[in-house]
Amino acid sequence: MKTGPTRVIPPFAWVTSAGGLVIALSGLVDALTSTGDVFGSAWTWGWVAITVVLATVPLAFGDRLVREIGVVGSSVFFAVTSLQMALSTSAVASVNNLVLYPMVACYLGWFYPRAVSRVVTAAAFAMSGAALAVNTHDRVFITWVNLVLASTFCLEAAGYLRARLDREITTDPLTGVLNRSGLDDRIDVELGRAARSGAPLTVGIIDLDGFKQVNDEHGHAAGDRLLVAFAAALRDQTRPYDTVARIGGDEFLVMMPDTAASQAGDFFERLRAATRDPWSYGLAEAVLVDSARTIRARADLELYAQKVSRRRARDARADPPVP
Repeated sequence: MKTGPTRVIPPFAWVTSAGGLVIALSGLVDALTSTGDVFGSAWTWGWVAITVVLATVPLAFGDRLVREIGVVGSSVFFAVTSLQMALSTSAVASVNNLVLYPMVACYLGWFYPRAVSRVVTAAAFAMSGAALAVNTHDRVFITWVNLVLASTFCLEAAGYLRARLDREITTDPLTGVLNRSGLDDRIDVELGRAARSGAPLTVGIIDLDGFKQVNDEHGHAAGDRLLVAFAAALRDQTRPYDTVARIGGDEFLVMMPDTAASQAGDFFERLRAATRDPWSYGLAEAVLVDSARTIRARADLELYAQKVSRRRARDARADPPVP
């Protein structure tokens, strides 16, 4: 019996939905405990109902949920709560709105780039601060200051941890260059950019010659030193916007935007002259139908052909023909 594909709900959708439910539950508590404040009754019940409905949207969309929805939702939450703070006659209601700001700041810091999360959170501070300036409540200002500090900490801590995790996931621990994680996605992005702009894009794959022999004769520590030194040479010689990755034991990939294969060939020959140990490479210039898989496969074929050619040349030098 055939079954349909398994529906995937990514962590982003789960966390976004959970955040919406927390906000809804907080509003429900406000509605149940409000004491005559017009913005603690009908307004709050309406906000709870809307938030519950919106909290189901991420789960309904799953992996089709666009990332912008979290920024929009957070911005709406900050705007609505600031409006309620400006108009409410209850100091308690104002504080209840503020206490969720660190949670939202943490969410933004984890899931979004630093610039985006900082701008949205700063806007929240500005709106809520203006609301308190318009509708002053005794002692709420000190609470606002403390929660601004707590939100800033949550924002920066989440952003730092996410950036560090991303580096650890995508960086080869030995050489410090990228690893295979996310590399194909990056290549596909550059392929799309090249297709739109008409600019050339070349991918090169490098394989160190005789690397196994180095490990066998001198030990793995010597092999590691060779890899580290070669990766450092690649970083030094390539441009800031080139991509350098270690994709195997002794294999490296270099992606060079705005570079034709002939230009990349010249660069690789200069690189060969600047490095001590022998290596082979294969190049593939992007065409419109390319994907990350196909352009890497063509570079691999060129690499294999060069290694065979270099091996035959070495064998011919070692065993000259008998006259």
